[in-house]
Amino acid sequence: MNRAPTRDLTPSVSVSIFLFLYILLLLAPLPTSANQSQNVKIGVLAKRGPQYSYKKWSQTADYLSSNIEGYHFEITPLGFSEIHTAIEEDEIAFVLANPAFYVELEKRHGVSRIATLINRHISGQRTTTFGGVIFTRSDRNDINTFNDLRDHSFMAVDARSFGGWIMAWHQFEEQNVDPFAHFSAIQYGSTHDAVVYAVLQGKVDAGTVRTDTLERMAVDAGIDMTQLKILNQQHIDGFPFLLSTNLFPEWPMAAVSSTPNKLARQVTSALLAMEAEHPAALASKSAGWTIPLNYQDVHDCLLKLKIVPYKDFGKISLADVLVRFWKQITLVVAGIFLIIAILIYILRLNRSLTEKKQEVEDLNSNLEIKVIERTQKVDALLDQELYLREIMQTVADINELLITSPNVEELLTKACLRFTRHSHYGFSWVGLMEHDAIVQIYSSEEELKLLSSPPYYPYDKTDEFFHTPTAESIVLNKTIVDIKNDETIETGAWHEHPSLSAFVAEVCLPLRAEKFKKPFGALSVYTLRKEGFEAEEVAMLEELAGDIGFAVHAFIQRESVKNLQAERTANYEETILSFVNMIEHRDTYTAGHTSRVGHYSELIASQIGISDEEIRKLQKASILHDIGKIATPDSVLLKPGKLSSLEYDLIKMHAVAGYEMLSKINMYKDLAEVVLHHHERHDGAGYPHGLTGEEIPLLSRIMSVADAFDAMTTNRIYKPRKSREDALLELESLSGSQFSPQIIEAAAQVLPAVTPPDTTSQLPDTELEKRRFSYFFNDRLTGLFNEDYLQIVLQNNRSHHTYRCIHNIHLENLEEYNKEFGWEKGNRILQQLAIALQKKFPEAHLFRAYGNDFSVILQQHLDLDPKQISSLPCLQKHGIIVHISHHDLAREKHYVINKLERLEVQMVP
Repeated sequence: MNRAPTRDLTPSVSVSIFLFLYILLLLAPLPTSANQSQNVKIGVLAKRGPQYSYKKWSQTADYLSSNIEGYHFEITPLGFSEIHTAIEEDEIAFVLANPAFYVELEKRHGVSRIATLINRHISGQRTTTFGGVIFTRSDRNDINTFNDLRDHSFMAVDARSFGGWIMAWHQFEEQNVDPFAHFSAIQYGSTHDAVVYAVLQGKVDAGTVRTDTLERMAVDAGIDMTQLKILNQQHIDGFPFLLSTNLFPEWPMAAVSSTPNKLARQVTSALLAMEAEHPAALASKSAGWTIPLNYQDVHDCLLKLKIVPYKDFGKISLADVLVRFWKQITLVVAGIFLIIAILIYILRLNRSLTEKKQEVEDLNSNLEIKVIERTQKVDALLDQELYLREIMQTVADINELLITSPNVEELLTKACLRFTRHSHYGFSWVGLMEHDAIVQIYSSEEELKLLSSPPYYPYDKTDEFFHTPTAESIVLNKTIVDIKNDETIETGAWHEHPSLSAFVAEVCLPLRAEKFKKPFGALSVYTLRKEGFEAEEVAMLEELAGDIGFAVHAFIQRESVKNLQAERTANYEETILSFVNMIEHRDTYTAGHTSRVGHYSELIASQIGISDEEIRKLQKASILHDIGKIATPDSVLLKPGKLSSLEYDLIKMHAVAGYEMLSKINMYKDLAEVVLHHHERHDGAGYPHGLTGEEIPLLSRIMSVADAFDAMTTNRIYKPRKSREDALLELESLSGSQFSPQIIEAAAQVLPAVTPPDTTSQLPDTELEKRRFSYFFNDRLTGLFNEDYLQIVLQNNRSHHTYRCIHNIHLENLEEYNKEFGWEKGNRILQQLAIALQKKFPEAHLFRAYGNDFSVILQQHLDLDPKQISSLPCLQKHGIIVHISHHDLAREKHYVINKLERLEVQMVP
């Protein structure tokens, strides 16, 4: 046997070993560079946002990176809930938080403090402890102690702020004051500065912030410390700031449980070695760090308040009991179940033996009886089959009527008669409803008049019919089978009749267009059969009632279609009147306006010589020319004064809106064109399309002049009406620009003969208009009208002379009362005086003007003595002096109001 030479294997093995070692070298991890640093994250409670946290603590992270070799530190701002997640998922190695939150982390996650912050203050002091300061305004003489805070409002920084709330809460509890029960309200301002400003501005009665806040704001924000009063002020040697609570250690730096001890010691050493003037210390507004203080006082504080992490301290839950005694409980429960199982088995065994014994005895003693009963049952089944066949025939006959009957009356009358041909049915009737009342009945015995005359009210508990089975089937929308007891069936719809006593039972079935829809009637069938109704029989009657309901609904729908077609062909004049009625109910002033515009348009059109048909068309268009204002918001349409540019743009849309409403109705398409263009101008500056001259329809040009003439000659809230002559002169001045010269020439011939109304105005008349004015001219404090409306009433009284005299009531010393006792009490006096004046002068118009003045304006003259007002109970013992000035209001005289030291009414020459 030949063998290969040994020297041939050696090169091959060498190459294989080399390739193997090369592959291992490629797969082996690269050695870590000695200069590569490991990232270490410090979680910071970002109570004022991430940006603030980065700015304050980033230099501390840089300081640690430069002093601890091999590590790169970075800041991670976190919220209250985010810190828990970061610790549980090992995302951070250290955490910096307020003392209360640190205690929570210590209890829940086992973090341990390594250093305590030395706080640096504006005045140069350095402290490792801090507290809370509770304060109010120095002028609050009613608040001097914690007990004085009862029934007052209070503001803290945040529900989880240790220095800005929890310390104060702890101090209140120490003095038996429960802020959540005793304070009228607790608010949170989010920042310390916001709390201080809220107290100074009187938004809350008192507040709390952490120590050094007030001193800092005195320097930075310039607040006046003399305006503040410190409650429960404490004086502790060496502590330089105003204080109301116990002192607690400052914020700690803590290591999480997974942080290596060596790294924790290095960070501790670096922090303790930080100089007070190091840039990192200055950036964090601190003076460096000191050894970790004792935080037991913080634990005790949170424990006393029973808040996180001591929220459930002392409570023993079912889960706690189960965890501690689960073995014993398991054994006891297992034993109980075993005993119960044995008892159940014994009981079942005994019962089974008893039942078997009874069965044997029954078989032996009752065999003959069972044979007889079985024979009777067979006979009964045969009778039932014959009975149900008769029912099926009745149902088939009535189904035929559903197809052949020409109307509802014939269908229901014949159906009721067919029911009574059944050998056991004595009577049947159908009732149809309108507006939740049975108004039409059909029955099988019309000649006997067994039923009383409708209507019957199935939904009215006070109606006798409500208590009947028929009403119940309608209300519950289901079949009701009623068995007669001692009383007559269905007394609510029946006359007294001897034959009623023969009925044994009745079945009442709702009539519906579809199953589960609301019934529109009911079918009632009465039987003389002593066994009453069979279940199968009721099922067949229910199906038949469904078919009858569908057929009746079809007849009703056909009638509805006929009525709808009749309504569509009704006289269109009724529609016009409906539109007019809508306008009048929206704004009575507009209703009168449209009637006058129609009259003026008719006069001008007749003068021009257009046809009678066109004049009638113009009159109808005039009545409807403002219909588009239905789409205008009430706040714009009903505004009793000048409109803003935006409001005017909304008003201008009414021409297009009216056109769109009317153009969709064939009979109004011609009117729609007239309405659309009645605000166009001859020079093209009108709306909505800017038409000029002859482009504007003739009827629109006529209506435009009539509309303007009526607007000029009627009173508006801010503009008195013009005389007829002045209005005509203004129309002539606008000829060729706003109006067509042809139309102005015709108007000049006919309008001098008209007499414009002298009583039309926008002052409130109807209840709707009075509410409108109360919206625009309401004094929010007293509910009376304000001085703007008083000026309007005086202006309109010039021509109407509705009111004959005015009394102005001025309250002197009210401002001094407000300064001494507060605006709230002063406002209460004004409200009470308004109520008293309304009771004293029920027929008068009442106003509150310029704060301290009231006006009473009357239709008849009245002498008013100041003592009558100053003697009112609401003005007693307040040091307020009443002054009254009186003016008689003459006809055709113009009066205005001015505010000097008090309200004055002056006559304009």
